[in-house]
Parts: sequence; structure tokens; C-alpha cells
Amino acid sequence: MIRLSSERRWGSLRANDPFSHPSSTPRRTFTLLTLLVFALGVCVSLVSAPAAAQPAAEATPPAVKSLSESLTGIAKAEYEGGRILFKAGDYKNAIVKFQEAHKVSKDPRLLWNIAVCQKQLRQYSKMLTSLRRYRKDAKDTLTPRELERADAIEETVTSFISDLKLTVDQANAQVFVDGEMVGVTPLVERVTMDVGVRTLTIRKDGFKPDEREVTVPGGGEVTIDVRMVRDLHRGKLVINAGPNDVISLDGKVVGQGSYSGSVKSGPHTLKVTAPEMAAYQSEVVIQDDKERRIEVELNPLATDPTATILWVVGGVTLAAGATVAAVFIFQPDTGPTIEGTIPPGSVQLNTPGAGTARWGNTINRGSVYRGGMSVSTPMLTLGAW
Repeated sequence: MIRLSSERRWGSLRANDPFSHPSSTPRRTFTLLTLLVFALGVCVSLVSAPAAAQPAAEATPPAVKSLSESLTGIAKAEYEGGRILFKAGDYKNAIVKFQEAHKVSKDPRLLWNIAVCQKQLRQYSKMLTSLRRYRKDAKDTLTPRELERADAIEETVTSFISDLKLTVDQANAQVFVDGEMVGVTPLVERVTMDVGVRTLTIRKDGFKPDEREVTVPGGGEVTIDVRMVRDLHRGKLVINAGPNDVISLDGKVVGQGSYSGSVKSGPHTLKVTAPEMAAYQSEVVIQDDKERRIEVELNPLATDPTATILWVVGGVTLAAGATVAAVFIFQPDTGPTIEGTIPPGSVQLNTPGAGTARWGNTINRGSVYRGGMSVSTPMLTLGAW
């Protein structure tokens, strides 16, 4: 393949005019160094210029109106704003203005302006995309020589980028270069990265992000193989308690005395128990890839003073009840006395339904008994039952 010289490769650019455009400038030649410092000939002002000497068979193309002359309304206002920003060195916002102007007018020459701004920002991959789109959209207005020069510029820019050959073990993972999404795996369209150190990031739900720095030499390909790791959202929980303490997590016994293990991220209920000890319970929050340590010391159960109080009170109540019963049992009978006559000595009493009872006591005359019977002098009297 015959490569164009540096001068011919960048021959469509005018170093002394940062607002030139290949389709409206005299046919001149410049060195490669001139282009690398260039403003890539932004077509902010397309000025008609006399064509260089052409072979007799090639007709001179008609003059083309500049963007300032051809654009109207909002497109012209956005274009003029982009031109001011470009001259001020604000290339990032100049791109925004030129893109808005192109969105309204569809004039392909604005793509050339955008490519220049991207070159100034060293965004060579984006610059190449803009140049290719410019060639495609403006192919009906470009002469064969202008197309040849556009090819030469594109060829030079490719030495500042490398194609990304990316293999990921997961489909539908998002691919980012320097924080900007460039596609979804598996990559179908061509993805390029600018020369230098770039940040490549692969993201997919349920997996940990894979982020790495990639050194891009420029030219050729950069091959990268990625194996994504599932994001389980877990952390480590370590619990230290007494040797006989039972440790439960979310209602399930997980150990005695101590516990150490992997736990799902989020809130959990921790409970530690032991005989005759006050139980410990707390909410524990586990964070992703973090370790949580908890020291638990149980306290003895407190003595309940109300039990003793009730026992004493109960005893007093029982004693009081016994006293009251005794009072009623041994209370003197105040009823009327029924007199009867029984000889002195031993007395045998018969009670209905109770069989026969023999009293061995001698009831002396003159004695008085109260209760089930009463005796009065001078005769022994049997009271009513």
C-alpha cells in the first residue's frame, strides 16, 4: 500500500487560518507537524477561494456559500455561538453549539467543525467518527481530490487510536471508556480508544463492576478478556459471648460461645441466651464486604422481691384467718340455757347419726360448759346440738 506523505496527508488544512474548510480553501500543502498543532481547519467561515490550477479536463467547481451566509434562524445563532466559544478555547461547549446547529440545518460542514473541536480536546476516536460521518454526508459535494485528502486525514488519525477487542463472559453488560458508555456486550459496532491511559469499566446488575486502567499505544488493537464476579452482597459477622451462651441469628441457633461467618447484607436479629442469665437481643446491620464484631456479656437474672413480700403477706393473712376462726370457735354461747336433770358421774350421750360416744370425764356439779352442751347448777343440763 502506498502511503501519502505527511505534506499531502494534511494538505487541505491552512495553519494560518483556523476556520478553513477543505472544500473552500486553496489547494495548498503543509507538513504533518502543522496539522498536529492545527485547529483542523474549522469551517466556521467557508470563504470562496480561487481554485488552484487544474487539468484542462477538470472543471472549476462553483463557489460555495459560507456557513454564515447559508445558515438561518436558530441554526445560524447556534453556529455563531460555537464560533465564539471556539475562538475562546472552550472547545467542549463549542461542540454543543455546533451539534445543535447541525441538528437543525443538517449541513455536513458542521461535522467538520465538530471534528476540529474534538481534535483540540484530544478525543481522536470521536474525531474519527465525525470525519467519517462528514465524508458520508458530504460525498455528493466533495470533489475526488477532496475525498482523497479526507482519506489521508483519516489515515493519520488512526495512528492515535486503537481498536478495542473485548471479550466478556456475561452478555448485556455495559461497557464504558473514561466514564462514557460505548456499547453493550457482545460489542457489535467498532469501538476505539484514544492513545494514552484509559479507564475501561464493565457493569452488569448482580455482578461487581470490573474497572481497570488500559494503556493504549495507538494503532492496532487492544485485546481484553473480562471474567465478571457475582456480587453476593454479603459481609462477615463475628460474635464473642460466654462459653455456655447460645447464639441465635434471625431465630436460628448458629453457635455456642462464639460465631464467625458470612452473612447477607442488611439487618439481622441477634439473640444470646444462657440459663439463669438475662437474655441479650439486638438488631445488627451487615454491610457489603465489611466485618462486624460484637462482644456480648450476659448478666445474671435479678431476684424478684415481690415473691418474698407475697409469701409474708400470705402468712400474715393465714395467721389472721386462724385467729378469727379461733375467736368464733371459742366465743361464749349467749343463747338461753335449757335446764335438765342428770345424775352426777359418767354420762353416756347418744347423738343422732353419730353413733355412741362415751365421755370418760366426770362432770362435777356446779360446772358450766359452753359449746355443744351447757351445764348449770344445781342440775346438769344437756344443751341442744
